Amino acid sequence: MRPMGSIAFVMCVIGLASAGGSTAQQPSAGPKTLFTAPLADLPGFELVVVELKLPPRQEGRPAAPGHRHPGSVWVYVTEGTARLGLAGEPVREVKAGESFFEPVGAIHTVTQSASTTEPATAIAVMIVPDGAPLVSAEPAK
Repeated sequence: MRPMGSIAFVMCVIGLASAGGSTAQQPSAGPKTLFTAPLADLPGFELVVVELKLPPRQEGRPAAPGHRHPGSVWVYVTEGTARLGLAGEPVREVKAGESFFEPVGAIHTVTQSASTTEPATAIAVMIVPDGAPLVSAEPAK
């Protein structure tokens, strides 16, 4: 998707959030939910938009086990530069205004700021089966 298309999509989602879907906040352990709405054209699924605050990268810290999401995820970085990685792929640095796609079933292995001193922020647009948790941890190997 072109950058202008990405921006238009984000603005559309924000507009939908202010126009009608539900807004709620996740428990403090998870990201803040900005918007949720059932998907009439995809029965049994909902659109969920969350705010991500990515902590500064910590050198030498062991990698946490990965996690999965129950559906596809599109991440749009709003501030800073994020380091995002999927199992079997190189870690990508995604700058503000750029996006990252995570297909259903992928194991997400890296989610952090590229900076060692400053956090990064992003929004994630998720397609989630009704009643499914937004994330499930992968067992440590």
